[in-house]
Amino acid sequence: MTDAELKSELLIIDKWFKAFNNNHPDVKGRFPSSTVSFPAAVMLATSELHHSTTRPYERIHISGRLSNTIAWGTSPKENHCCVHIYAKNDDVTEGFDTWRLKNKSRSKLSSLGIQAKVAAALANNRGVLGVGNLA
Repeated sequence: MTDAELKSELLIIDKWFKAFNNNHPDVKGRFPSSTVSFPAAVMLATSELHHSTTRPYERIHISGRLSNTIAWGTSPKENHCCVHIYAKNDDVTEGFDTWRLKNKSRSKLSSLGIQAKVAAALANNRGVLGVGNLA
């Protein structure tokens, strides 16, 4: 993923994060405050903009698992819901459109494979949104 593509996705996630933590409802009218993950402290992006493999009629989206501060501080780390984040016109360069609460299921990042992927992602610091190559 290029810096420009990463920046576009991060801008969408940033706008979504603000909407979620300000308790703006999803496309079905469900409020973030109905989840254990509210307010969200961390979103673990599980995939970049993609088509669903289980719901072919769903818009392309970014998938993310959410943790509040307490859940992210546990060992192993936990998350308590999954969201799909949609870009305007299914194009990341056009910005954030809306989002959907996919589920409120709890999961622990307990497998060694997942822990290794999270550690690698955290170590792969590509920069800060709005600074340097992501300005």
